[in-house]
Order: sequence, then structure tokens, then C-alpha cells
Amino acid sequence: ALALEIPPGFGADLRRGSGAEVAANLDGADTGRAGTIESYVTGAHAVAATDMAKGLDAPTASPPVQLVPRFRYNPTMASLPAIGPSIPPLLLLLFPAILMAVSVAREKEIGTITNFYVTPSGRAEFLIGKQLVYIGITLLNFAILTTLVVLVLGVPMRGNPMLLLLATLVYAVAATGFGLLVSMMSSTQVTAVFASTVLSVMPTLQFSGMLTPVSSLDGPARVLGSLWPTTWYMAVSVGSYTKGLGFADLSGALMRLAVFGPLFTGLAIALLRKQER
Repeated sequence: ALALEIPPGFGADLRRGSGAEVAANLDGADTGRAGTIESYVTGAHAVAATDMAKGLDAPTASPPVQLVPRFRYNPTMASLPAIGPSIPPLLLLLFPAILMAVSVAREKEIGTITNFYVTPSGRAEFLIGKQLVYIGITLLNFAILTTLVVLVLGVPMRGNPMLLLLATLVYAVAATGFGLLVSMMSSTQVTAVFASTVLSVMPTLQFSGMLTPVSSLDGPARVLGSLWPTTWYMAVSVGSYTKGLGFADLSGALMRLAVFGPLFTGLAIALLRKQER
């Protein structure tokens, strides 16, 4: 949570009176803990300043020690660079999940799923065939959202756009697979819309790092955040836009994200019955 950087020759520079700097780096993921550590650093700074000021003429001498805070990430504290890249992960899960869930629930509700029951097509062919269409729609939505974030909100993409596109493709498989899984538990379109909306928005807002960093969560919240696909796509999105991270930095998040699509789709295929009960 705290790392001190003391440059070479610090003691010699201090004795010569030529000036020396020490950097105290604080991890701000947990704001409460960071505030406590900041108070410790400030107190230590005050003690050092008092010790060094002994014997000096305080009214005429400049302060021997100065504390200058700096922010390494988003130093201007602007809201758009932080919020802009966090909105697409929410929307790219919400809308594909709703559309995917409704597409299957609608067939259950109006009875056209009987065509699936009486044809020799398998469960995987039926669901994946539907899924491919909405994966394409998700990629189209990604292009629109990227244009809005870069051109309208003015958030530059400092990372690799092809990496973000690859992550979006993997995320689209996960989002539509999640919609398929919700549709297996829904018999009407209203239920599918309500369930997919609540189950998409609530975990994303609370546990994906959109409002609170996942590293600052504890207990079941930390576990749920680690097992939610938006958490890893959020890391890729924010890292690609504002942090300028590359494949070496985001490969771990990308590999974890790739697990959710086959998992959700596989569970949906296993739950789909070839014959109505």
C-alpha cells in the first residue's frame, strides 16, 4: 500500500544542503486505507520538518521540507477519462443479454420453438446459430460506442485498438452466452427482459470495478467480482483507453474473459431440452 523511493546519494545531497527528494507512492484502490496511510506520511513529514527547522530563524527561512502531492493516474482528476471507458462494458453486456434472452423466450411464449423440437437439428446448432447474429450486433454497437467515446467525449485511445476489438469479440460471446443462460430460466419475454436487466446491471455496477476497484472488495463481493466477465473486460477497456496498456499487460484479463463465453453457452446447451415437458 505504501512504497518509498529514496534516490541514490540522498544522504550526501541532504548534508550539502543542495536539496533531495523522496517519493511516497500510495495505492489508492482502497480510499479509506489510502487516507489513513496519507495521514501517517503527513505526520512523518511534519516531524521531519520540525526536526530540520530547529535552530533556524523561522520567520526568514524557507520551509526545509515541502510536501507536494501528485496523482499518477488521471492527474487532472477529470471525470470523462475515468467514466467514458467504463460505460461501454456495461452497455455491451446489458443489450446483447436482453436481446439474446428475449429471442429464445419469445419462441417459448408463442410456440415456435416446436419447430426445434420436431427437426433433427441439435441443441448446440439451435443456440449457437441464434448467438452468432447477436455477436455481430454487439460488434456493431461496439463501433458506435467507440466513436462516441473518442469523438464526442474526447477520450483518446492510447492503447492498441486491435487488442480492444479482440477483447470485445470475446466479451460478445460471453454476453450473448449469458443471455442464453437467462433464457433457459425464462418462459416469457417479460421475465427474460427483467431477469437479464437485473442480473446484468447490479453485479456490473457493484462488483466489476466500475464504481469501486475490485482490489478493494473483500469476502463474497471480491469473489463475485472475480467471477464476473465485465470485471476483466473493464480492465481491458480502461487500460486501452486511458492507461495505454498493451497485450503483455492485459493478456491475463483477456484469458480470464475467454473462459466465460464457452461456460455460459455450454450451460445453456445443457439446460435446453429437446422435448417439452
